[in-house]
Amino acid sequence: MNDQQPSEATVIEGAVEVAPTTSGGTSAIVLRSDQQEFDHKQVTTLALLSPGLAQAPRGHLAMFFHYCVRTGLDPFARQIYMIGRKNWKAADDPNEPEQTWTIQTGIDGFRTVAHRAAKAAGEVISYEDTVYYDSEGQALDVWLSQANPTAVKVTVLRGPARFPLIARWDEFAPTYFDAKQGGYVVAKMWRKMPAHMLRKVAEAGALRMAAPQDLSGVYVDEEMEQADAEAVAGVADDAARRLREAAGLEAGGQAEEAAAGQDSSDAAVSEDRPAPKRRARVAKPKSKPESEPGQEAESGQSPPARKRAAPRKRATSDKQRPAS
Repeated sequence: MNDQQPSEATVIEGAVEVAPTTSGGTSAIVLRSDQQEFDHKQVTTLALLSPGLAQAPRGHLAMFFHYCVRTGLDPFARQIYMIGRKNWKAADDPNEPEQTWTIQTGIDGFRTVAHRAAKAAGEVISYEDTVYYDSEGQALDVWLSQANPTAVKVTVLRGPARFPLIARWDEFAPTYFDAKQGGYVVAKMWRKMPAHMLRKVAEAGALRMAAPQDLSGVYVDEEMEQADAEAVAGVADDAARRLREAAGLEAGGQAEEAAAGQDSSDAAVSEDRPAPKRRARVAKPKSKPESEPGQEAESGQSPPARKRAAPRKRATSDKQRPAS
């Protein structure tokens, strides 16, 4: 990436303010008008704000730079940032990337971009009253219950156009597994302020519809918290699986998964492979009287004379008694 700086600096497309260059004694990490991507110093600084960003592919960094320029939000002030998450589909599909990258911002950043875009078009952004819905589908102007709303509707007005969006609780509320409670629970902030958090999701979606050219591809943090919860759950499940494998408790599950993933021909081979059952049947006979006759028949040896002579003696004695 380019690490050189021009003698003068200007503003990039009117949004991100660019200060004078280092020759004037100011910051060396500000975005410059001649840039097409982040330079090394800027990536290093962004990596301090978002750990793991230094390992992001160059194409993703270029895309992030484009969004910073387009939205006019300052990445060094954390008005906008890019977050990498482990892609759990990659374990089953080699064509899937190991990480997925999402560009996120806060709701204030969304509002700033939408108002700026409307102002540039000679329009204004306004809102209708927020509508909250309970579990029965009843619409309420104010949410006073301690429970979470089932859905929230936010309508953004831009000029003569209306952009309503309804966010449902079960689609966005993040949950994670709590070992102490032995089940999945809702994230802390969503338990503490359920109506407020769901409203921000609905507002972000409505603003994105009102300013798609400026906000498409960008998400507020609340929209992605469920993805973060799934990533945490995936890490926990992966760690638990590794512990079970180390303890020798995962062998059965792995055998079933391997058998399920085989082709029909492999499945036929696996059906002929009930080795544990066969071994169990062979090892089952414990009494020698049952096993000895089989062994004697296979070896061709005659049974002991004492065992066969005894029945004959009793039989002859029974026949001779009437004669006497």
